[in-house]
Amino acid sequence: MILDIRAIRRTGKDQQDFYFEYALEQELSDIPNVKVLSPVKVNGTITLTGTHEAFVEGEVIFTLSGECTKCLTETNREYVSEFAEEVFEGNAEGYSVVNDRIDLSKIITDAILINMPVTLLCIDDCKGLCAGCGVNLNDEQCKCKNK
Repeated sequence: MILDIRAIRRTGKDQQDFYFEYALEQELSDIPNVKVLSPVKVNGTITLTGTHEAFVEGEVIFTLSGECTKCLTETNREYVSEFAEEVFEGNAEGYSVVNDRIDLSKIITDAILINMPVTLLCIDDCKGLCAGCGVNLNDEQCKCKNK
């Protein structure tokens, strides 16, 4: 998603809200058998702070889909990642304005990566599988003879 500073400035405002859905160009999850579903949802506000400068803030809403790391149940979990970035022309250390445009794709990718969980759980207190009999301890009790 590209934000055009000139177009915003032509409206006579120095602030504009935005919302869009974004298809990821790469898989971002390192969790086995888990992927980030596209599209991710992005909403936020851009505030012009100078001729070629802006402050961009908002949130990225993404869903992980795959096997629960503990019980192997197929699951989808939604996560929200916030971002707040100062963007200006020639910014070698961060996000940059190029030709009065801001490409939010790197900001979105970084916001997802920063808040990517290490594991995907079907529920926060997943009990997993019994090491002895293999039952899903979220659904039934252990059937092991020796406890």
